[in-house]
Formats: sequence, C-alpha cells, structure tokens
Amino acid sequence: MPERPNRDPMVTLPATGDYEVERQRHVRALAAQLPGEVDKLTWPLERLHALRDERLRALVRTAKARSPWHARRLRHVDPDALRGDDLAAIPPMTKADLMAHWDEIVTDRRLTLDLAEAHLARVAEVGPAYLLGEHHVVASGGSSGTRGIFVWDFDGWLEYGLLVPCAIRWLARRAGRAGEVRRATVIAAAATHLSGAAVRTFAGAAEARRSFPVTLPLSEIVAGLNAFAPTHISAYPSMLHRLALEARAGRLRIAPLELSCSSEPLLPEARRVIQAAFAAPVLNTYGSSEVGIMARSFPGGAGLHLMEDVAVYEPVDAQGRLVPPGTPAAKLLVTNVINHALPLIRYELTDEVTFLAEPNPGPWTGRRIADIQGRLDDGFTYAGGVVAHPHVFRSALGRLPEVTEYQVRQTPRGADIAVRVAGDASAVDLAPVQRELVAALTRLGLADPAVVLTAVAQIDRLPGTGKLRRFVPLVS
Repeated sequence: MPERPNRDPMVTLPATGDYEVERQRHVRALAAQLPGEVDKLTWPLERLHALRDERLRALVRTAKARSPWHARRLRHVDPDALRGDDLAAIPPMTKADLMAHWDEIVTDRRLTLDLAEAHLARVAEVGPAYLLGEHHVVASGGSSGTRGIFVWDFDGWLEYGLLVPCAIRWLARRAGRAGEVRRATVIAAAATHLSGAAVRTFAGAAEARRSFPVTLPLSEIVAGLNAFAPTHISAYPSMLHRLALEARAGRLRIAPLELSCSSEPLLPEARRVIQAAFAAPVLNTYGSSEVGIMARSFPGGAGLHLMEDVAVYEPVDAQGRLVPPGTPAAKLLVTNVINHALPLIRYELTDEVTFLAEPNPGPWTGRRIADIQGRLDDGFTYAGGVVAHPHVFRSALGRLPEVTEYQVRQTPRGADIAVRVAGDASAVDLAPVQRELVAALTRLGLADPAVVLTAVAQIDRLPGTGKLRRFVPLVS
C-alpha cells in the first residue's frame, strides 16, 4: 500500500464565511433544478449515457489540467475520444492511492489533506461549514477498514443533493399527491458524514425535514417521530428494522407513505418485517461517500436502478476484467463524473455487485443491479486459506426474526457474534443457529470451528456515521 508522507499537523484554517448565506445558494439552486432532475428518471438510457459521457470528458479535461497525479496517469488519454463504455486504457485507482496522493489528486491547488482534516475537526466541533467558501469535505465511516476523506465542489454537491428527493417527487407526481412532504431522517448526526452534511445543506429546499441522530435512545427517536408524523422516513436498514418492531408493539404510531434506506445492506428478512409493519414500500438506496447516490429501487420492482448520468459503472472480476450481466462482480469500478474537486476515475469499490440480465420493466430507465448484500472484504480468511463469505453468517442469522442487529467478529477458529434481539432475549434460542454455523464452517474446511453467540443490549456503531459494522475481521 502506498504510504502517506509525513505531514506538518500545524495547519492554518481559513476563516469560514456565513454558512447560512452560502447554504442558501445551494437551496435556491436545488429548488430550481429539481423538476428537471425528476424527469431524468425516465429519460431514454441513450440520452442519460450521452449526458454521462459529456460530463466524463469534461472531468478528464479538468483532471489532466489541474491534478498533477492524474496528469501523469492520463497523459496518453484523449478526453474528446472518451466514452463511458470504453475506459480500459485508464488504470484503476484505489482508496490507498487516493489517501497517499491526495494533495496531487485534488484540482483546487489550495486544498491539502492536512487542510481537509483540520476542516473536518472544526466541523465536528462547531458545526457545518464550507471550506474556502465552496467545498464540502466528508469522511467515510471506515466500514471497509480504511478511512477516506472526500471533497466535493459546489456543483457536484448540488448534483448529489438533487438525487436525494427526486425519486419521492417522481412517485408523488405519479400518484397525484401534492401535499407537503415531511421527511424524517434517522442517520448520522455528524456533519462530517455525507448524509449528515447533506441534510444540513439542503434543509428546507424541497420538503420539511426533521433529523434524529441514530445515536439517540430509541425511546426518544420514537417519541420524536410520533410528534413529527413524517410522510417519509430515511434511515439505515438496521434502524428501520428496529422502528418496525416498535410499530408492531404499538409504541410507534405513524403512517409513512414511503420509507428509504441506505449505507447498510437491506437484508430480505429485514425488508419483510419493515414492509409488514408500515404497509408502505421500502426504497433501497445504494450510495457511497465517493459518488453519492448510485442506485435506488423502484417500489415493487426487483433490484435497484443505477443513476446513469452521475457515474460510469464497471463491474469487474478479481483481475479487473468486465463481467457480463447475471455474473457477480468481485468489485465495482466507478468514475464520478459530477465532482471535479477530487477526480475519482475508475475508482475501486469492493462491493459485490451483480447487474441484472433480464429486461428492465421500467418505468425508470437506469440499468438494474441486484440488492447489495455486502462487500468483498466482508469475508473472513482463516488459516489454510479457508474463506467464509458473509452469506455463511447472514443465511443463519437472518432466519431469526427477533434479531434486529448483529455483529460478527472473526476469531482464529470461528467467530464471536453479538446479537441484539427484540423483547425478552432469554426467550430466543440461539443454540440452533450456533450449531448451523459450526456445521457450515466445518463444510468449508475449518477444523473444529468455535462459534459463540451472545445476546447483548447494545452494539456499538461506527463513530461519526452511526453505521453498523456487521463483519469485523481478525486483526493479524
């Protein structure tokens, strides 16, 4: 892995402007452009790809002109000849590349990783702010084991913000609903995280919003939701699952029209519980700090539709070769074409993605991918080369409807699993799951595996983002 050079921690931060004045520029722009963004959901795929390729060429021109790292990497690339379906001449880049060469990758030469880190520390302490009057800086949660720092320019942040409400607006338009949208978000509290920062930037732009930090006690979240009576809820899947159980118990008394979730896998068993409790469709969203929203599901349809104009998506195998629809990819190479501040060109995400092979039934025109169930690096590797895919654990744990959250920690001979259950934990028999997992690991070739399941009152979430890290590999 490339090493980040030693840095001087003493950084002088520029003075921040008036956040509300700067924010209102984004709010006004979103309100003006949202109707057109809604229309894009049903644009012909060819039109979406034409816009994507136009943006791709502009991005590469900027990268070659303003990023020393990309100038070397792209020196043989003719931007005018680029198309999103043929980027094989450009080498991939990884998060390790990004963090080691951050200062040479950014296109605003005033930016440095030191400055970005110092800005994030100030935001965490005093609240959201624009860096240099135009940029947003966010940190990834480290759910893949490696923290990332990402800077967005003004226009890229606006494009990301437009994608957040556009699906709900499209569905409301189709249903003839013209009433007020009241969206409750139960996500990361920190403005250093992508979703938390966006909630603050675009508050009041297209809907009434109320945000509940995921770290609040569940009783407080339930009381707040009952008082706000949201028409829409956005939350992590694990939190929606817990809220569904609160609704089933009669403590949460709301009737949302739609629910959406992101940042964690939406497991089939959780989807069933959520839909049954609220009698409302669940829109699954696939996103990242690197690209923003990449795909979202259509109610009642299979998989998720890609946001085709914001990024190039290349599903590849472990050797970097494109895989056809219907074949699971080992990783996804993405090129974010809407953010010029930090060009991510053929950037590696280790999510296991499968493009669906069957025809798209519409009405949204983006290509479809299967629900994201995990990352390549969620798997555990044991002595002797035995590899346990996360589905080994999910398939067993998912059959217990009482389990609302779990965390699997690899041990040298198996796993220690913390489970959080609804109601009386002593009434849930975990022994059959333990025996099933021991048998599964034995079949994989692990000698005399040991699996321990423990019911716990709480599972710690990642600091800053509030996301639940389900799989924690053994630290060598």
